[in-house]
Amino acid sequence: MRQHHLPSWVRLSIVTVAGGVLLGGAASALAADKAVFGTEAVAACERAARQSLGPQAQLADITFSPAPTVQEGLSSDHQVVLRGTGRWRSAGSSRSFTYSCNVDTRTAKAVGLVIRDAAPPPATAHARMPAEPDLTALSPTACESSAVQALKKRWPQISQIRFESTTRRFQQKTPSRAELHGSGRALPVPEAQSTLFGFECEVDTRDGRVVGMRISG
Repeated sequence: MRQHHLPSWVRLSIVTVAGGVLLGGAASALAADKAVFGTEAVAACERAARQSLGPQAQLADITFSPAPTVQEGLSSDHQVVLRGTGRWRSAGSSRSFTYSCNVDTRTAKAVGLVIRDAAPPPATAHARMPAEPDLTALSPTACESSAVQALKKRWPQISQIRFESTTRRFQQKTPSRAELHGSGRALPVPEAQSTLFGFECEVDTRDGRVVGMRISG
């Protein structure tokens, strides 16, 4: 199986944007030329994140800091994956988030985005059983990652996914099985209307493994 490596010029362009690298002579001219990709890629990801956050965030003060980093292990010759953080503030509320953004290396356009709350409120456990383990120790990240894969199979052209952390709910089924219920919004195809989806994630409470995933909506 072919192993993809992130093109060196892409690494250079992102580093130039993020860290302001200064080079001399011919290298400086090359960096200036390739930095255009880095600037456009970062801007495309930030636009996609603003859109994904919804109408309420459009009127808020949104900041992205620090500069996103390139996920070389997830990138290829055709797509670069950037991971970054941001925060938006509006009257009486604020929210921190993280995002993972896929950028087409040919067009510098964002072709995929997953956004999550950086510090969500703890999920509430319902109907706790006497022998139930402490569910607050289980991270919902594995469930959301499994949901992303299921959504990509359902909608192959999906371009944005946003999880609503406030809808998370744990439910104990047996001493060794629990379910995490949640919801979010996604764009099934580019330029489409945002679609609400729900997910039910079955978890083995002994080791936190995801053993089942159902998508609705």
